[in-house]
Amino acid sequence: MFSASSAAGDTPPHVRELAQFLAVCDGREPAILWPEQDHARDGRDAAARASETRELARLTGLHPSLACHLADVEGPRCSSAGSPDCLLVQQTEGAGSFLLPAGPSGEPPFSCRLRSGEVLYVPPGRGWRADLTPRARLLLISLAPGGPYGHHPV
Repeated sequence: MFSASSAAGDTPPHVRELAQFLAVCDGREPAILWPEQDHARDGRDAAARASETRELARLTGLHPSLACHLADVEGPRCSSAGSPDCLLVQQTEGAGSFLLPAGPSGEPPFSCRLRSGEVLYVPPGRGWRADLTPRARLLLISLAPGGPYGHHPV
């Protein structure tokens, strides 16, 4: 579905790892990444986050957009009915229990618990909901095909 090169360059290791994870996701099944690389904390400045987003776009050929969910500000529950794009849910602090109901084409329900640093891949069209611990933080990375960055193999 996606392609990613293993060339290092100036790409942060956790961004390279996300791109490689996307390269093996099949687009139909949920998947979990237990990262080997230390992830950047949610408190990064906007410029660093934007730079990493551009790099992920370059590596994958997808157009990412970011959103955050802060449990202590927005509440301990969050959800999405699904979208045509795939989604990476990165637990940047705390933990959360996630449920993906049965998929639109009969895919079975999927549930998991994420801890800080772990990433859930949500396939296109799949809804999800999460119950989070107090002060939990999520980074939601929506990935649309063919954005303005195009596909530039490394």
